[in-house]
Amino acid sequence: MADVDEIWLEMQREQPGAARRKVKGGLDLSSLQKERPKAKKAGAKKQLDSSLHWMQSWSASLKTEQQDFGATALAGADGAAMSMVEPPTTLIDAVEELPTGTPETFLAYLQRDVNCLAEDSLSVRLQSIQKLERILVQQADGLSTDIVDAVCDALLKPLLKRMKDKSEKCRELAVKILQSLVENTSDLAATLPYVFPTLVARLGCEDLDGVAHLPEVMRPDPEQKPLELARPVEESEEVRLCLGRFVASLLSRCSPTQVYSYVDECTGLIRAQAMDPYHEVKALACETMVAFCYNHREMLLHFALPLARSLTSCLTHNHAKIRIAAMRAVTACLFCGVWKHNFEIFQILMAWQDPNKVPIKAFFEGVTNVNYMSTLSFDRHPAVRRFWFETMGYWLLRCVDKVDLEPYIVPYILTGLCDENEEIALEVFWLIEKVGEAYEEEHESDLRKTKQYGFDYGWTYEGRASVPFPLQGVWGGGGSVSSHVRRTGARGPDFLGEKALGEHKYREQLDAEIAEGEDVELEEEDEATRKLGKPLPLPTRDYCWGDFRDMKVFRRLPRPRLGSRCWVRTHARRFIKATFNDVVDFRDCTANNAGRLLCMSIAYTEEGVTEWLQPMTAALTKFYSGRAWAAGDSKVMETYSTVCKLLGAFLEPISLWTQLKTALDPDSLLDLDQRVASVRILSMCLQGHIETLQSISPPDPSVGLGHLEEVIPELISMMHESDLLLSPTPESREALWLLLFSFLEPLRPQLSEGQISQLLFVALALAAKPPSDQASELPVTGPSSKAKAARAAADQLQLLDLEEEELLDPEKLNRALEALSQGLEETVTAATPGKMQALPSYSLDSMEDDDFVASPCEVVESDPRSLHQLLFERAFMEVMERSDDSFQVFRSVLYLSPLAVLVKADHQDVVFQRLASFVASTASQPTRCAAHTLGVQLAHRCAKLLESLPTGSSLAPLARNFIWKVFQLAGRAQSEAMTGKCQSLSFAVIMTSLSQWRGFFLQSCVDPRLALFPSVQQEVSSEPLAWMVSCFADQELYKRFHLAMEHAEVVLTGRSRDDFVVEKARQFRLESERRSNIARAMSMSTLLLGLRRMLLDGRSSSLPWQPGSAAGSTRGLFLAVASMFSTAEPTMDPPFVRPSPPGLIIYAAEILHLLLHVEQVEAAASAFRLLDDAARAIHQLPVPKSKPCLPQGMRLSTEEEEQLVANFIGAMLELNLTLPPDPQAKHAPASLDQGSGDIVLGWDDSLLPASSGDDGRIAAASSRESSAVPAEVTRLLAQSSECQRWNAALALYTLGVDLSEVFQDAFHANIARWKKRKEQAKVLLAQDVLQRGKKTLSALT
Repeated sequence: MADVDEIWLEMQREQPGAARRKVKGGLDLSSLQKERPKAKKAGAKKQLDSSLHWMQSWSASLKTEQQDFGATALAGADGAAMSMVEPPTTLIDAVEELPTGTPETFLAYLQRDVNCLAEDSLSVRLQSIQKLERILVQQADGLSTDIVDAVCDALLKPLLKRMKDKSEKCRELAVKILQSLVENTSDLAATLPYVFPTLVARLGCEDLDGVAHLPEVMRPDPEQKPLELARPVEESEEVRLCLGRFVASLLSRCSPTQVYSYVDECTGLIRAQAMDPYHEVKALACETMVAFCYNHREMLLHFALPLARSLTSCLTHNHAKIRIAAMRAVTACLFCGVWKHNFEIFQILMAWQDPNKVPIKAFFEGVTNVNYMSTLSFDRHPAVRRFWFETMGYWLLRCVDKVDLEPYIVPYILTGLCDENEEIALEVFWLIEKVGEAYEEEHESDLRKTKQYGFDYGWTYEGRASVPFPLQGVWGGGGSVSSHVRRTGARGPDFLGEKALGEHKYREQLDAEIAEGEDVELEEEDEATRKLGKPLPLPTRDYCWGDFRDMKVFRRLPRPRLGSRCWVRTHARRFIKATFNDVVDFRDCTANNAGRLLCMSIAYTEEGVTEWLQPMTAALTKFYSGRAWAAGDSKVMETYSTVCKLLGAFLEPISLWTQLKTALDPDSLLDLDQRVASVRILSMCLQGHIETLQSISPPDPSVGLGHLEEVIPELISMMHESDLLLSPTPESREALWLLLFSFLEPLRPQLSEGQISQLLFVALALAAKPPSDQASELPVTGPSSKAKAARAAADQLQLLDLEEEELLDPEKLNRALEALSQGLEETVTAATPGKMQALPSYSLDSMEDDDFVASPCEVVESDPRSLHQLLFERAFMEVMERSDDSFQVFRSVLYLSPLAVLVKADHQDVVFQRLASFVASTASQPTRCAAHTLGVQLAHRCAKLLESLPTGSSLAPLARNFIWKVFQLAGRAQSEAMTGKCQSLSFAVIMTSLSQWRGFFLQSCVDPRLALFPSVQQEVSSEPLAWMVSCFADQELYKRFHLAMEHAEVVLTGRSRDDFVVEKARQFRLESERRSNIARAMSMSTLLLGLRRMLLDGRSSSLPWQPGSAAGSTRGLFLAVASMFSTAEPTMDPPFVRPSPPGLIIYAAEILHLLLHVEQVEAAASAFRLLDDAARAIHQLPVPKSKPCLPQGMRLSTEEEEQLVANFIGAMLELNLTLPPDPQAKHAPASLDQGSGDIVLGWDDSLLPASSGDDGRIAAASSRESSAVPAEVTRLLAQSSECQRWNAALALYTLGVDLSEVFQDAFHANIARWKKRKEQAKVLLAQDVLQRGKKTLSALT
């Protein structure tokens, strides 16, 4: 466009009479002018202040400036540069009121000031334009039209030139005068050719996009064009605001013909103002655009897109009012681009980009496109969000081409249902209801049959079921919805007239009465309002759309109307697959928004979502197995839980089950995370359908399982057979619990007994605790402190408490058992009235049975687990059939089953058959340890039951037999492991069994005779005694441990034995010896403790020894212990046997000493304890409580007696000590940890009655510790070699006193033989033993 200077020159050529000086060669005279400070001029009729009287002599006159000779030379013949430097006094100043008789007269008074507008002096121009502004703007109402027209013709061009003035004030006043003239002139035709070009130049809107110089093929796409002016031509914000008002007035005065002539300029001016950085200019531009578009919509078809694009900067402005004004302006643009460009507007608003086009700019720098619709949907200001959703509703109701716009709008208006402000979410719901009502009117013919014939989908159960609307993505609407309104069920036409007229109801009519407490004036409200309750008050706003000023919003939400559901279903297929991609996004905000949109889509689409069932379940599976679920955001979890429940409510359960059942299949190809995710989805879908089933009104018991009839049986069967139960992870355990409870409690009355048994197995499997990891069979050796700590930790195997809780989720299991026992409890109560009321309360949180009081009633009242006795009794065999695959399930079954169920003869066989497979050497080490512990726990329960049972109870023999079988099974399994392949030998299993047996023997309610001897005199060997005897008597046990560790090393590393280095072989040798000593000492300590317990418990004066030499007989035990005094013949490589260490000799001597005094109870209380100075104690041997003798019924041959004495003397010589010791010599071995108490063999404080606890005979510390290895064994083996050897000598001398009395003839026979062989050491030592024995026993008599 032409510049203002060019326009001004053209105006001068049109008026040749004007006395104007031509400007040469582009010389600007103002550059040669030296401006002086502006001085105020006193008016003729104004009184000056006293301080300004010195200015009275001033007058307006022409003065010659100080000439610049350089400027004069440039001026040439023009002479001295004469200019006005002070504002002159004009006629406007001289006359108080200008005459307005004729236009010529009025212009004459203005002419001087008009001429002054061209002066170079700023003060002159400013003074004159201020005078004109006062006359033509402030007093414009008093001017006639002809005067305004004349003034407009005369002042238009001078004022247009002043719009480019250097002075901001001059430009502002010029624009105001022009605005006043345009508003009051009668004809704008003559002014438009000058006004529009000038405005376009001043606002810089000739080429806003900067593409006019480019060929058509090189011009960028609309989304790449500028959205806001960075540096406007007019720098003053106030002037741009005045220009905006001028443009608004100009466009409002232009006729359609004039607008058509300058339509490019008009739209460019509005766009420039909308893209202006000043917020007030933007607000004015939005108002101008609204009026302009509504007035000239027919001719703006091709300008709708540029106009709307210019508003994008307003849609993201910081001021909420600008964003609201921009939405109204965009709405106006949509009415201009009907059927042509509106879809392009929406592509701009939603940042759509052709995937096949990549802008060149994107190759060099980042390109960001803003989704304005999404930004407004989540705007920070509630008022903006509310108006945005109302605006989208207005578009859907009022736009002519809404068919093209609906696919873009539907996702965003559905998002409004999840707005954080509940009032906005409620309003959006009712906005969609209005849209649905309009849809029903437009598609009346399509919906006619659906309405008339009362068709409805299967999930409604013939219109009797309902699903609460999930407002804000919360199942049931959350806290924002007080209650829901049920619509009437679908009914067909009543052709036969079977119903009264009053019973005829329109389909989906609101079928709920007003809630109690809601204040609604019924006489002023219609029927729908009466059902929905009191309307929610909406804020009053002047910018609200007129269609929604009277809209009513209610908190009680019904099922969306038919039109709304069909409308959403029509458009959901356009975006729902894209939503699945955002479901698996790792960002919580994206996943949450996608989940909410999916939730609302399902809520309206209902059963129509079956079309996308497969990709939807795949997306949900990825979500629950991906990072979004792992983040654990509570809002995201709640949203997707609602999505799954809605799927279960609306879809056929068999369809969902077909998609998700592979998660429970052992042959599934899915990863574990995906299987767990599928189980979670399935559980929540079941919850949704069951809640729908429960919502049937009126309740109908005949419905039963409803559509779940085909799913529940197969589901229970697959859960029962699923491999997820065998070794569940914490995640899979939680998911399976969720699946179980999703249908167990509500559908319990509909389940069969077989299904109850299967579910009981599932519940027990989920609550089962996996076997704990025991110490490795590999040695942990090394000089470092870390290795020593690891080796010490390996020794400290955890001693499991006999009453330890074997459940992981006791609360959940108790809940499941209560649900499974519901129907059975009624049966028991009816069969035995009053019996169940006597049952004690039972909580799985406390499994302690120590507080039970013996009751004369049957066991069902004394065992707390009998609360669910009938359930376990009916399902026990079916549960046990599957328990062979999982030890933890087997353990849970036995742990929770009442003893009355376990000890039944037919049940015992099944229990011991399963238990034998778990304690066998073929099972894993942790399973074997846990199985041995389980057996002892069951025996302990039976012992406590025997203590509480009344005399003559039928359960007593069964319980005693159960204890005997448990220990027989455990002892046999341990013996087979020791005599079989050495690879199956486990140090951890041995120590676990011995520690559990030791703890069992120390229980006050336990009689060890039940575990070690048969209840009746039978020729049956005692497997527990046989194993303990073989364990401590096996002098090659260290070889077996060595082979077991070598095998473990080979399995772990894959190297053969020949590849072991010398250090590794040395580690195996040392560790095997250490483990062998601990195991042998532990077995002797346990046996010794058991013998003392039986002798001191007062239950019987004698022990029920077995006859003969079999295990369990005194002869077999005596000979086995005595065999430790001699070195055994080798049976394994290498071909030699290490002699038993002194610490084990002490135990052997103590056991033999106890057996020789077994007939006297007092002898059991005198346990051997280690001494610091055992050598001196040999000279003061303790006097026995009774005379020693062989146990009753035990006989030894002469050869056996002589061999025993010979081995005894040989063991004393093997100690490598000076025996007998010198009584004057001082022998002080290493300290025995005085601070920890004495080391007493085979003793525990609980063996003595409380009254005799302070008699001073034994001051030992209790051995019941958390470690599986008792303190006495650990401390004994930790003593120095000298200490152990002298204490072994003391123990042997103590035993020698007994042997000298019992086997005196054998001593003399051996002495005679040794004398012949000249074995003088043996002779002297034997004679010394005889002498000390005679001396000691003489004190007894």
